[in-house]
Amino acid sequence: MPPRFRRLAQSCRPAMTRPWLLLVIACACQPAGAGTPTTRPAPPPHVYLLADLVGGWRWQLRTREADTTRVESEAWRLRPAPGVPTQIVGRYLREVEVRSDDRVPFLCNQRPWYRQRALFDVTIEATATGFAVHETDYHTEPSPCDHGFRHLGGYAGDADGERFVLHWDGGDQTLWHTDAELAELPVAPWPQTPELTGPWRWDATTYDETGDVRDESEWWEITRRSETRLDVTYRRRVTVRSSDGAIIACAGAPAWSFDDAYVLDGEREEEHWHFHELATDPGQHPCLAATPQRHLDEATAEQLGDFLVLEWRGKRRQVLYRPDYTGTH
Repeated sequence: MPPRFRRLAQSCRPAMTRPWLLLVIACACQPAGAGTPTTRPAPPPHVYLLADLVGGWRWQLRTREADTTRVESEAWRLRPAPGVPTQIVGRYLREVEVRSDDRVPFLCNQRPWYRQRALFDVTIEATATGFAVHETDYHTEPSPCDHGFRHLGGYAGDADGERFVLHWDGGDQTLWHTDAELAELPVAPWPQTPELTGPWRWDATTYDETGDVRDESEWWEITRRSETRLDVTYRRRVTVRSSDGAIIACAGAPAWSFDDAYVLDGEREEEHWHFHELATDPGQHPCLAATPQRHLDEATAEQLGDFLVLEWRGKRRQVLYRPDYTGTH
């Protein structure tokens, strides 16, 4: 007799010795299944496959179109839904980065590349043929290159080993399993309340009316005087280059440059700021002899994540960026 059955029989040993009672008690103490065989119902299909979805998943796609390179990537994290054993919950970060292959800047941020990021919440349930994936909510990173609106989608899913294939009308997408860790769902990697103070940059390359190349860069620094007032300074460097290497007459060389410095203050206006240029220290150069003075200007400013959008008088738009806002691909 196996040990666990021997212990079971000993625990059921009666104090009375009448044969018919011994027989009844012995039958009653037999382990389940030792008498008439029974059949355990099979588990519903995909219940155990839901557990196989737990962990991290990745997807990436690179395409080229109209002198741009577009890289799309998604990082998924799935885990069991608390209190709902037939459901998986998850979140994925979708990132789209678009680069100008010919270095021509995009109008939205005046940079040769831009990025869009959004965080989606999802739920996954088993169906008769696979899985149903539903997007339930999203959050987007503020950016002048992103209107912030997304359509929530729904997908049919098929799991096959290390692959999780999503299907929708007109397309499909294959996620690849990266780990099976039961980890917390990711949070938005961008600040929820971005700080306005600190350093900012701006760069532009244009052609002037004579056909020379004009490189402009600005280094801004913003400090907070109070909740409604800012102190602002920026230094501006302009370099003019002959497009064909010819000598520029006023400079006696194929290139020349100058630096300007500006002092501003900023005043809070509802959801925006209003910047006023207060003073300037203009650079000196023989090529500036005809225009030695600088005109002071003013602008409204709106922060969108890592960008500060300025609208100067005359509808001149300027987009500052954080110095550490650089590409990753």
